[in-house]
Amino acid sequence: MSTATTPAGIDSPYAVRLAVVSMICVAAGGGSVYLPIVAMSQMAGDFGGQRQVPSLAYMLGYFGMGGGGIVMGWLADRMGPRIPLFAGAICILLGSWLASSGSQLALFLGYGVMMGFLGNAATFTPLLTNVQGWVDKRRGTIVAIVSVGPAVGGFLWPQIYRALLPDLGWQRTLQVYGIVSAVLVAGTALYVRRPPRLPGAAGERPAETIDTLPVASRALMALLASAAFFCCLAMAMPFAHMVAFCGDLGFPAARGSEAVSLILLSAIASTFAMGKLSDRIGPLRVSILCSAIQFVALAGFLVVGSIGGVYLLALLHGIPFIAIVQGYALNLRNLYGPGIGAWRLGLVMVFAMAGMAVGGWIGGVIYDATLSYKMAFQLALAANLLNLGLLAALYMAQRRGPALA
Repeated sequence: MSTATTPAGIDSPYAVRLAVVSMICVAAGGGSVYLPIVAMSQMAGDFGGQRQVPSLAYMLGYFGMGGGGIVMGWLADRMGPRIPLFAGAICILLGSWLASSGSQLALFLGYGVMMGFLGNAATFTPLLTNVQGWVDKRRGTIVAIVSVGPAVGGFLWPQIYRALLPDLGWQRTLQVYGIVSAVLVAGTALYVRRPPRLPGAAGERPAETIDTLPVASRALMALLASAAFFCCLAMAMPFAHMVAFCGDLGFPAARGSEAVSLILLSAIASTFAMGKLSDRIGPLRVSILCSAIQFVALAGFLVVGSIGGVYLLALLHGIPFIAIVQGYALNLRNLYGPGIGAWRLGLVMVFAMAGMAVGGWIGGVIYDATLSYKMAFQLALAANLLNLGLLAALYMAQRRGPALA
């Protein structure tokens, strides 16, 4: 975009500040899903010793966030991100109290509907789409700032929960989360603004760019949604089962927790690097690179035997952990232009979150059936190959030029 046609405010200092505030909001909004991981035994103890109860709450939180992203993205397209954020803050607060009230149904409704579908969903998709309207020259870097929000939340919230759980228990800890998260999300709503319009648009939203797509729009959305599902299914298997996997190798649970932390720390650092690389070589090439790196890491988990090897693979697995997901946002913006509807990212994120939920669950199912993670990691490799193939197919179609030119 030339300087002559760049609206006032684009690439301004506010864009950077907005990205940081949005990242904090995303980290706050998604913190609830980490409590069942940290407090699994405590929560199960209140539900007859059934670990499947907190595990299902965890899965519903992810499904809710994914499905709600479409609704909140659609709402943000029409009203801006401020209204969804205010609604999300209220729902997170109410959902935390509902989920902690004592019954299984309340736990599932609190996680899946209130904190997931109506709460956390109001943060990631609307904010990530909104911030892209404020930048032109450094879009990859700005998107990276927002995209690390889940990794930052995944690193910080478990530490907070471990400090609070001994004195407060899981129910009051969840209520504390609800209050803190609601305040941060509502504060973001007060700060966020819709991006400036393009000159000559008469205040109207610019149209999506459809006629230059490499394939038909419906086929493109199906391809990206499928790629997101397969990459996140593959990603979730070692991540969700890292502590147990290290235990099978004969290492203490603390070593597995350290490996999880290494994944998240690597994800935070590499997301910025991959964002800058996207600005240089394009987001689709970076997505393919991330998929290839994940394949190498998954292959390594099949043969690793030392804790040093686990740490190394954890660092490698962290490189695409967030970067490959932010790549879908960048690719959508690159393909559909500045007028892209936020619901499109919400749709892709439904499948990404479904992949994370299903991958974590099916890894446990396979282990229960075989008493080994070997087949689970082999399935992860197959899913990763499908992701790589879909991204490669899109790359070849993009090189051929517009399908409707």
